[in-house]
Amino acid sequence: MKNKSTTFPFCQSKFIRYITGFIVLFLIACEDPKESPVVPDYFPVTAGSYRIYAVEEAIYSTGNKEPKTASWFEKEEVTYSKTDSNGVSECLVSYSVRTKPTDYWLKTKEYKAYVSIDKVMQNKDNELITSLVFPYSPVVKWDGYQHFSMNDEDPRYGHLFYYEDLDQPQQIDSLYFPTTLKVTERLDTTGPVIYRLGYKCYAAKIGLVMDVQTDYDYLQNNGELVDYRVIDKGVRRVRKIIGYGK
Repeated sequence: MKNKSTTFPFCQSKFIRYITGFIVLFLIACEDPKESPVVPDYFPVTAGSYRIYAVEEAIYSTGNKEPKTASWFEKEEVTYSKTDSNGVSECLVSYSVRTKPTDYWLKTKEYKAYVSIDKVMQNKDNELITSLVFPYSPVVKWDGYQHFSMNDEDPRYGHLFYYEDLDQPQQIDSLYFPTTLKVTERLDTTGPVIYRLGYKCYAAKIGLVMDVQTDYDYLQNNGELVDYRVIDKGVRRVRKIIGYGK
């Protein structure tokens, strides 16, 4: 009685596995790129693009019950943009101010922004701030002021940035933005002695649309609080976008 050969079936089995694996890899390679998730661009660097903000500020000082208030307008315009061989985009932003909508814009300074594969950094007043990090995630935290020279008396000291409200719609006065995110810079608003709140909102394909910075110290007398949350000193500044374009 002759034994049946098992060589051919074994080879055939290996051949089938190779072919199957090849087909799977081929299908993955040929997958339609349109099906990949699109990451919103929350910090566009297109030359010629601009944003206009209305700014309101209230400054509280010791001994004065009422704050000193001011309001003005700011304009930021990307004057040029380039990308190097490493994929890092650099842009120059022109910053201008005016008091009334009928006034001429007065350019006061310029600053640079850098967009790399993992973060966005802005060089304002010779200090680097890490505004955004990639990928966007509700669990990521980072030190946005790690390159700043500050002590523990600075209201921004010791706080980590983190994301909230990822890819959410937002209405700012008459302007509607279908896709935005919020970067919380500091949040300490329930304590009896201080109030710290700082956050920024960015809209896809536009950039910064809201910037709120509030830091209060409550009134004390010989180490004892005076009444409930009476502001002794501090600043609140709100920037809201009112126009944008190219």
